[in-house]
Amino acid sequence: MSDQCIHGFPAQQCMSCRTCRHGQVTSSCAKCRTPVPTRKANVIAAPIPPTEEHAGYEVYYEPEVSGWRYRDADSAPSQLSYRSAFLARKAIDELGSKSDAKPSGKTKRAKATP
Repeated sequence: MSDQCIHGFPAQQCMSCRTCRHGQVTSSCAKCRTPVPTRKANVIAAPIPPTEEHAGYEVYYEPEVSGWRYRDADSAPSQLSYRSAFLARKAIDELGSKSDAKPSGKTKRAKATP
């Protein structure tokens, strides 16, 4: 029997092939293998973004819903939350355009061509 392992090194010097005191290959022995240390994620509280004013509404971040909401000075917060302040401002702009646009009562139809 040769003293060299399949990797070409002396059997007791090869990390993959040497035998431990438990009679197993060192790389597969559960008692000799050192456990891989686990890292715990550092939970850092992210700062809450500042509130903004847009078209008379307050746009603010609400951590409970992980989203942005808006509110008027006299009313309750919006029912919906938005993923960004930009989307909340866009919703405010759409509110303004809906209230400005008044239905005329007349609708135009396309003429039928013979």
